[in-house]
Amino acid sequence: MKRLLPLVALILSASIAFGEDPDLVEGARRAIAYWHSQFLQCGSNQGQGGAWYTVDRAVGSIVMVPELRIQFKTMELNQEQRLNGIEFLAATTLEPGPSRWWDARKKAWLDWQVGEVVPGRTLIKKKGVWSPLPEEPNPYRKPLASCSDVPPMEDKR
Repeated sequence: MKRLLPLVALILSASIAFGEDPDLVEGARRAIAYWHSQFLQCGSNQGQGGAWYTVDRAVGSIVMVPELRIQFKTMELNQEQRLNGIEFLAATTLEPGPSRWWDARKKAWLDWQVGEVVPGRTLIKKKGVWSPLPEEPNPYRKPLASCSDVPPMEDKR
């Protein structure tokens, strides 16, 4: 059975949506923790959370997304995986959406684009041990050190 759940379902109804399956609840918690470790939320928008920022390590540019919409999709295990001790497998991604980049050379924010912002990750529980997410560093992204590192702009929405 495969499930695809947005962040809202994960936060608001994890225990209801996942029933009594502790692996689903723990997997969802790890997915949320992982994405929050990769982005820093800054500012606010009329009492709501502000935009999220990460750094593209390859080019040193800042990436901004207005919201993190986390997807979590469990995968069926085949016999080989089960025999090798894998108990749980899921993919976690960010839903493709609007983003914009800070061009350090031009010292300007580029126009908004819609699409995939970052590659997804896989969550694994093998022989009772979860994969090292969120502690495992992402070689492509890192959160900003502080919100003061966000370049100014007229429109952050």
